[in-house]
Amino acid sequence: MADRDYQAMSPNQKRQGSDKGKPNHAEALAKLRGEIEQIDTQILRLFDQRMKTASLVAADKLISGKPVFDQAREEQLIEMAVSKTAPEHQPRAANLLKCLMRLSRGVQYEWLLDQGKHFDILSLIQSGVKHWPENPRIVCQGATGSYSAKACQFLFPGQSFSQTKTFEDACRVVWQDEADAAVLPLENTTAGTVDDVYDLLLKYDLYIWQSVSLPIRHVLAASPGTSINGIETVVSHPQALAQCSSYIKEHQWQIQESLNTAFAARLVADKKDHRLAAIASDTAAEAYQLTVLDAQISNTSHNQTRFIAIGKNPLIREDADRISLILRLPHQSGALASTLAIFSDRHLNLTKIQSRPDPQLPWTYLFYLDFEAAASNRKAALATLYHLSQEMPYLRFIGWYRENEG
Repeated sequence: MADRDYQAMSPNQKRQGSDKGKPNHAEALAKLRGEIEQIDTQILRLFDQRMKTASLVAADKLISGKPVFDQAREEQLIEMAVSKTAPEHQPRAANLLKCLMRLSRGVQYEWLLDQGKHFDILSLIQSGVKHWPENPRIVCQGATGSYSAKACQFLFPGQSFSQTKTFEDACRVVWQDEADAAVLPLENTTAGTVDDVYDLLLKYDLYIWQSVSLPIRHVLAASPGTSINGIETVVSHPQALAQCSSYIKEHQWQIQESLNTAFAARLVADKKDHRLAAIASDTAAEAYQLTVLDAQISNTSHNQTRFIAIGKNPLIREDADRISLILRLPHQSGALASTLAIFSDRHLNLTKIQSRPDPQLPWTYLFYLDFEAAASNRKAALATLYHLSQEMPYLRFIGWYRENEG
């Protein structure tokens, strides 16, 4: 080609000419993708066959009484997979087989449930009552103007309720059949979980009946004539103090803990000390004739607390849409990821996961889980509960209930 002909070519023509004889990368990539699709088709065909075989295994185990989960057998299969795989892919091969075996067990649990298989939590659910008791005897912790009292009014509209001094008092009267239900705070968007309440649910073997999340608007309240500049100490429940920690730190006040925000307001009213103020609700301030010195004192304007109504026996209404569990994981690598995958396998949405030390076993943790479980997800929820009940060292069902927004 003459130089003048080359110079007359467009940039695109020059580029095409320079690419001649070079491999077409787009075509090469498309070919590789095609090969992967063919491999995936073969894998999925074998996967389908494996799941069908898992159902046959479940049928055999139903007759023989053998458990679905055979840890020794699964460890053998994993060891075999590792030995037959290239060294660089052995960890991935082991993970792949673990996933396949978990999914196969899931198929078996579901098949067994379809055959009428029972387990303890299912029996507990089926024995639970379906309706609120008539004229329920309600109790909550606190005094006039407490946030728990507001939650009582929301969860049990038009019902009268009594109040106790401590969370444990409220749980004890339910356990002793002196009340049908207690309303207690469980967690806050700023200060986190009210650990004492979870501990009491376990101690008294109680169940969640219903829950509601209510906005919390703390105010600074003091005896009439008090100046905010003269305050030295603020008193409130530890959760409320934590929820207003920035405001307290800004003013460099000392803190004093109280069993309840309403108790704090009553204490300030009784002492009539202008160096003392309470963090409480505006309702409590009004009830004890305190002056509101500041109404915007929480760390966030979106402060909410979740309250629960709890009873001695499960109460599962038709509108229940949330399940709460406490479990201990197997002591093995990847246990948490594998357990969470059980929910993902059945498209169940976890709404909470939290760990706390297990008081029974040093350096061991209990996990507190909530997941969505409306009527449309009932079959998946029951299969998940069955799956977990057979494979977790400890599983405590604490309620299938309605989650409300206040």
